[in-house]
Parts: sequence; structure tokens; C-alpha cells
Amino acid sequence: MVNLNRDEERRKARRFQVGWDVAVKRTERTGRSFNETGILGDLSSVGALLYLQRAVPVGERFELRIKVPFKKNNWMKYGAEVVRVKSRTANIGIAVKFDTAKPVFMVG
Repeated sequence: MVNLNRDEERRKARRFQVGWDVAVKRTERTGRSFNETGILGDLSSVGALLYLQRAVPVGERFELRIKVPFKKNNWMKYGAEVVRVKSRTANIGIAVKFDTAKPVFMVG
């Protein structure tokens, strides 16, 4: 019998471990803009795990930009929704689900 942990059971697509730069942009409920950079821990066609310095509530939506390291100044942009938040010592793990599997590619 295979014993999978809860995180593995939730995954619907294969995830790839990466360490790419990310930028998050959203408007908080108070109307203030929220812009933060962080690190992408893993990536799949349906979602990602990123690490930020502050938490984003489950259910919040934001724009996620992922810097593609093999193309100079290229970014992938997704609409995303927070599905899980996990605190760590220095950074907070934010699991997100993408609105679509196909990103918008941007330069700069």
C-alpha cells in the first residue's frame, strides 16, 4: 500500500522544482496595492508554489509573473488564486492555482 502525504494527493499535474524569480501584484481589500517579489519553489501546468515574505489569504486572487531564466527579460504572466498557505521560518509558502494553463508571455 502506498502512503502519500496530503500535498501529493492534491496534485493534479507533475510539478517541477525550480528557483525562479516571481513578482506578485494585487489590490488588497483596503484598496492598497500589493507588490512583492519572491521565489518560485515548484511549477506545474495547473499551479505553483511560491515563497513570499508575507502571507496572502486563501481565496485571494492576484497577477503572478514568473521570470523565465532561459530567455533574457522574458516573463510568464498568470492570473492565480491562493489555495493554501504554509508558514516557514523566513518565507511563507503560497500554493496557487492558475486561471489557465497557458501563460501570457511578456518582455521586460
